[in-house]
Amino acid sequence: MDIRTRLSLVLVAVSLVSMALLGTFAYITSADLLQEISLRQLDALAESKKRDLNKVYASWVDKLRLLRSNDQLSRLVRDYAETDDEEALRQLERVLQGVKVALPLIDKIEIYDIDGNEITAAGRTKVVHERVEIGEEVVHVGTYLTADGLRVALLSGISLDGTLVGVIEIIFDASDIFDITGDYTGLGETGEAFVVMREEGRLTVLNPLRMDVEVVTTQQILDYASDDMRLVFEADENRLGEAYEDYRGEKVWLATRYLEQPDWGLVVKVDVSEEAKRADALQESLIDIAVALSAFAIIGGALLGFYLARPIHELAIIVERIRHGEWGLRAEVKGDDEIAYLSGALNQFVEYIETEHIDPSGFESDDNARKPDSNG
Repeated sequence: MDIRTRLSLVLVAVSLVSMALLGTFAYITSADLLQEISLRQLDALAESKKRDLNKVYASWVDKLRLLRSNDQLSRLVRDYAETDDEEALRQLERVLQGVKVALPLIDKIEIYDIDGNEITAAGRTKVVHERVEIGEEVVHVGTYLTADGLRVALLSGISLDGTLVGVIEIIFDASDIFDITGDYTGLGETGEAFVVMREEGRLTVLNPLRMDVEVVTTQQILDYASDDMRLVFEADENRLGEAYEDYRGEKVWLATRYLEQPDWGLVVKVDVSEEAKRADALQESLIDIAVALSAFAIIGGALLGFYLARPIHELAIIVERIRHGEWGLRAEVKGDDEIAYLSGALNQFVEYIETEHIDPSGFESDDNARKPDSNG
């Protein structure tokens, strides 16, 4: 194998190994970057949905505060509580009906006296809960999955001139949260978001799940719940980068948020397998690029090897022809590299022989050529 072939093969081998190492590094770096982007996007979606849920809950609280601060409502409650005035009761009922019509998301309004006895109500949903301590602050009584849908009950005291005269409880239609959790933008084909409520050692999903599964999973025992539901109520909200098992038994990346006031947990998750498809697509693209570059490296390396070895090959031909008696030949001297140095040295050697009139026949033309005789 001559030097041109060896040099070409070396150049091709170095090129291919370099591209393989570069491609491996690029794939690992890009895959990690894609994962980081996905996790950041997941965390941003969780934070955005948490803000939206807090806005919905704050709107319920604002409506309750607005109603309890109505002087007419407060006076009617006081008048009936003190005198059992039927006219005050009828006016109170009309006020509640008007509020119910004006605010359709209010499913029911109930008015109680300070002893907890119901005075009047407008609406149809009935929820049962333990007695709640009455005060000026709005209290989240509970979240309920009823036959009519998801309902949230809030309660607050009614004051007039600084004196507590009654209690108002509003049961809201909480279907607004479905619009938030049902928006799967940025979550791909398998990602989803849901809100979890905990009660008496159980975890209950409040919104419909995106994935249909055979086993009922909307309610789980806390101690045996799947990771995606259980972890939401633990202290550490930063779970990015860890793979957990969801209610389907699939590995997922998840971001969780805790909503303190209604005691809800928000879960936003995506399947690891779906997110890994991005890295797979990247790998396929890198393989296609590597094949194309490999072909270029083979052709380019071969051509470059032959080009770089050409002066050496030409010099070897000159030397071989001189050995066979063509002493009038001269090697071409170009550049200032080692090849040019050897070419110049060869030319000087041939000129020396010709100048000193040394008989060229004193040199053998075969592979075992002898040195010239010391006597000339």
